[in-house]
Amino acid sequence: MTATGQRSIVALGLACGLVLVPTGLAAQSQPVPLTPASGQDYEPATQDPGFHTKPPHQGTRRIIDQSYDGVDFLGSNCGCLPPDTNAAVGNGYIVETVNVQIRIFDKATGSILLDEPLETFFGSHSDGDVYVVYDDTADRWYVSAFDSTEEGLFLAVSKDGNPLHGFLPTYHLTDVGGFPDYQKPGFNEDAIFISYNDFGSGGAAATIVSIDKVAALSGTLRHFVSHPEFQFRAMPPAQMHSSKDRDWERLHPQEKGGVEWFVSTDGTDAGGISIRVTKMTDYRSVTPSFTYTSLPVSEYRYATKADQPGGSITTSPNTTTTQVQYHKGHLVTAMASSTAQDGFVYPKGQVYQIDVSNGWPTLLKQDVIDPGDGVAVQIPSVDEDENGNLGLAWMESSNTEYLSMWVGILGHITGRLVTSVAAPGGGFFLFNSRIGDYSTTVLDPADSGTFWSANEYIGDGGSSNIWRTHIASFRFPEEKLLSLDAGP
Repeated sequence: MTATGQRSIVALGLACGLVLVPTGLAAQSQPVPLTPASGQDYEPATQDPGFHTKPPHQGTRRIIDQSYDGVDFLGSNCGCLPPDTNAAVGNGYIVETVNVQIRIFDKATGSILLDEPLETFFGSHSDGDVYVVYDDTADRWYVSAFDSTEEGLFLAVSKDGNPLHGFLPTYHLTDVGGFPDYQKPGFNEDAIFISYNDFGSGGAAATIVSIDKVAALSGTLRHFVSHPEFQFRAMPPAQMHSSKDRDWERLHPQEKGGVEWFVSTDGTDAGGISIRVTKMTDYRSVTPSFTYTSLPVSEYRYATKADQPGGSITTSPNTTTTQVQYHKGHLVTAMASSTAQDGFVYPKGQVYQIDVSNGWPTLLKQDVIDPGDGVAVQIPSVDEDENGNLGLAWMESSNTEYLSMWVGILGHITGRLVTSVAAPGGGFFLFNSRIGDYSTTVLDPADSGTFWSANEYIGDGGSSNIWRTHIASFRFPEEKLLSLDAGP
């Protein structure tokens, strides 16, 4: 997301943010702060001379399977901040996009199979805000981003389920209002959705593009632009995944297409006491129907402080949902916001699970990722596996921990959060204006039990390689191992 203030100050501002010189989160219950299980092994982060980087909590490598670095600052072909890190998984491939690069990995080995600038990928220059999803209902990949003018959007649709087989000619959406910021794609059985904040003509109002999926997969762009009730910041559409439980689908025919869900904050980016769930129907028309439900949650506010060894770090952005996943009647989303626990100071990970299986939203669960006093949790993401366990990823830092990537599993039955550091921070974050815009956590459609997350962390490259990204797969630990980790 491009902050309009940055654009007015930085003459060379891109959609991806500040240009840098390469050198230089049933009835509602009170949420319980989630802390990691004890008795686990930890590999300390690289220490910077003069600082003791002791982690604020301990983690385990038992839940992590694959783990490898993604695109970094030097390889991003952008020289910009933030990277807008995200990734998707399907058919044995991981596709990662950042500003302004796309990279395809072999899922099992992490080998790079394709690495190219978005300009090459789309066939025209893109100013970023790029996002990739894998649609398991159609076995297709979608990549969306700004066009070259920041007044329209690009959408690329793969030819089949193998992203190496190429993509159809890029669709160019030019009637989206002008400056469609913070765009996010989603899908259901018969449509592709892109939401964004219309800074060009709508006063930053959330706007929805609904794209006919059958037409798009056959090479034709047929789409509709609509304007729901005003919502600033983000109104991400759900990625409505297919269910392998055919009995569930038979008993819930109303959820089998014909509806799209969105989850956002309810109010302003300063905070709130509810989240808004939006139901969209008749979306393949110029007059769709929107139904809004405000679900009461514990108060959240825009966080004001985050630390790193030797100084502070920005809390921008927070208090905004960035990803919504749907499986078997449940929506899950996460955001970073402060809580009353520490007087609304440090950002923590807010996690929400919502039941929509009967056609209306009910809050099932609200949890808070809180590793400890003075620890900032930022850029979280979440998905749910077939057993109801939640896979989580986030960035965290404190006065004893550089900005690091963590992953965790919140057990549906145990209620325990088991965590692991995926990429320990290795250095001071020098550019204190914005740390990123989003991360992604997705359930692997191949086994419905493994999560894949992509997020950012800070390495030891200083101003020459200011941010790095990392990709990790993880799953709920075996019952035997979980009992060994339980502690007293």
